[in-house]
Amino acid sequence: MFYNNSKANSLQDLPVYIIKFYFPMNVLGICGAQGALLFEFKEHLIANVEPRAVFHSKKEEQWKLNFGNIPFVRSLEEVKNTQIDLILGSPSCGHSSVFSYSRKKSLGKPREDVTLNLYLSSIKKFKPSIFILENLPKLLDFIPIREWEHNLPDYKLIVHCHSVSVFGNSQQSRKRMVLIGVRKDSRVNPDLFTHTFQVTKPKNLCELKKEVRRDINYREADDKKLAMYHYADKSKTTLTVAQVRKLWKTEFKNDYKWPMRTQKMKTLPGVYRNRKRSYPLTVRPSSRQFNPHGRIIGLEEYRVIMGFPKNFKVYFDKANPTYWLNKGRNTLTKGTVYEISLWIKTCLKKANLI
Repeated sequence: MFYNNSKANSLQDLPVYIIKFYFPMNVLGICGAQGALLFEFKEHLIANVEPRAVFHSKKEEQWKLNFGNIPFVRSLEEVKNTQIDLILGSPSCGHSSVFSYSRKKSLGKPREDVTLNLYLSSIKKFKPSIFILENLPKLLDFIPIREWEHNLPDYKLIVHCHSVSVFGNSQQSRKRMVLIGVRKDSRVNPDLFTHTFQVTKPKNLCELKKEVRRDINYREADDKKLAMYHYADKSKTTLTVAQVRKLWKTEFKNDYKWPMRTQKMKTLPGVYRNRKRSYPLTVRPSSRQFNPHGRIIGLEEYRVIMGFPKNFKVYFDKANPTYWLNKGRNTLTKGTVYEISLWIKTCLKKANLI
């Protein structure tokens, strides 16, 4: 069967259902990490350009586990297909991270960030119908929306800055920015992305716990030493995982942040214990975040907190646990929550674009 329309001089002239049938959407990841934004679009994915070494390994075990032979490359030059309809990605956000500021006492310069410049270069090179960039809201303080509009005049921009709970994720304290660009001469209606909505219902820790598969909930062994010590210990002797858990259960049973009680700080930055019946706090790739029982948050707990489905697999090799625990945490927490990708997909489906 052939579609015959003498008036159709380009894709712009064809009905949407014809475009969808004969010209399936091509999706390109730019700084797509290990695929939180990309997994739902796997059947449309051309490649993921990821220059950050933290997401790569020698044999790319983690990427291949979920994406098979879909190219996982480091530069735009390695992308062979030039017909790109949708670009998705999460460039580095450390330059605008409050937690990063608490350590370095300064914020970065996003205009000089390699990943952000790569993302902008990809838009100008491929001219996709749609691009979606996920980052921290603070990025707009460095690069205001009017500057984005000036640099990308061919695109209608929509921006959302919210807690990720508006998309359905359980981390109410996790604030993110989603910037959507729709090319003005495309057939895509920008109003598709005007409203946020929950694709699933946020869950407290008791509800999330039911989804954790204990047999693969990998975490550090009890004898592993952590960069933590008891505030009363003048020698600052580092504690083992077991010792930290015991303190959470006894002396610090009423604390939810690791106490320091010094003149400079009352608690250790970024070190916390979740409350049993509360929503989870913002997770990061750290071995110093704990569940309500004082145990280090395991990889399966990270998966359910970040909203990943069960069929998204995390590679782990027991012969090298420290390396793969760090890789697993980066896979699951450095980037977007999974619900944002579901929201994007739902918006596109409503318009019959995928």
